[in-house]
Amino acid sequence: MLFRRYTYKIVLILIWSVVFLWWYTTRHGGLDGVLSDHSTQIRNDAGPLLPDTTGCVPNIAADPSVDSSAKFYSVWKDSVKDVQKREGIIRKIIFWTKLWKKHLNVFMPGKEGKLCPTLPQCIFTTSAENLKNADAVVFENSQLPGTYIKSEMPLTRSPHQQWIWFISECPNYLTIDLNSYSGVFNWTITYRTDSDVSGAWGSLHMVYSRLKGADLDPNTDYSVGKTKLVVWFISKCSSRAQRILYANELIKHIHVDIFGKCGRIVCEKQDFACTVQYIRQYKFYLAFENMKCKEYITEKFWRHALTNNVVPVVLGAPKKDYEYLTPPNSFIHVDDFESPKALADYLKLLDTDSEMYNQYFKWKTNPPKSIPLDNGVWCNLCRKLIRICPDTRKMYTNLDKWYRGENNDQCVPLRNGTYHEVQFASNTNDL
Repeated sequence: MLFRRYTYKIVLILIWSVVFLWWYTTRHGGLDGVLSDHSTQIRNDAGPLLPDTTGCVPNIAADPSVDSSAKFYSVWKDSVKDVQKREGIIRKIIFWTKLWKKHLNVFMPGKEGKLCPTLPQCIFTTSAENLKNADAVVFENSQLPGTYIKSEMPLTRSPHQQWIWFISECPNYLTIDLNSYSGVFNWTITYRTDSDVSGAWGSLHMVYSRLKGADLDPNTDYSVGKTKLVVWFISKCSSRAQRILYANELIKHIHVDIFGKCGRIVCEKQDFACTVQYIRQYKFYLAFENMKCKEYITEKFWRHALTNNVVPVVLGAPKKDYEYLTPPNSFIHVDDFESPKALADYLKLLDTDSEMYNQYFKWKTNPPKSIPLDNGVWCNLCRKLIRICPDTRKMYTNLDKWYRGENNDQCVPLRNGTYHEVQFASNTNDL
């Protein structure tokens, strides 16, 4: 009799377990989805965030003592009754501003706005049809009015919708009154690591993903075949930019081939294949940013230099930002030298010592132990929309202070003086 009672209890427990498992996996879209959600870390400045027990990632207010920018936005739980979307449900992202209509039509013909093919749950469109059902609306900064005008924005705004401010340039290029947009945007897409969605020009994940599966020889001599020393492609020639002052002094001590609007034009602006053809002949590329801003590392570093096996010589963000965001020992920072002449002497030394030069390529076969996930801006956005808890909300209450810094300290100010375009004297060898 006692045995039967125990057997009966065990059967009831098993039945209850099966029912619970069925309910749980049905709610979360299968065990695979649940396990993948809980095994993936999403990092912010305050450290790794793990999904909560519902399988979604909440917007958690950062600690102002750790992240000083946290005082410029609010995070709260919404009372809106909304059901968490499963991973298989489509997310609709609308590009509101006109710039993206050309982008989608030219670069994505016939792909129905699938800017992230690896995550088919997201559809990107410029059509405002069914705007109220969109999960996110993206506003590109350069297309926004100088001050907030309600009539220029969507007339309706669903409670669950994320309005996203997208900018790829640094604060010194801002031409709009961001104060007037306070209380408008929920998320940001910028190059900075404290953005809600990463829109960086490049990343460790992107770089090492391209190298995955490549049969790299750690003893490769990357100086072979490079017949020239230093090259610089530059199109913005403001006399007030820090890089112009530095370059003017540098070229007194080492030969630099200067191409583009500020030197000799050899390639059409959009002809990157032509640009690459020139860059690969050189050992060093001047990846001088037009502004010195924290974490501002653009295509000059990632696309022009690093992917073409040329050592980038960098001027722009602080050295610690390059050390944190780029492959280890992959660059030469001007701040390590007391003068442009000292830098020139060091580049000449590397030119004569292939062993020293090749040290700047060891990163290819020695990746960091931990690499944050980054599949490109639109996949990053799609992933966040899939993972975010539907009842957590965020709003930027002072977007201007968040982006410029509380004391306008995100960027080094431009040099004083009258603006004029600089044209470098032709010091370029015939190619």
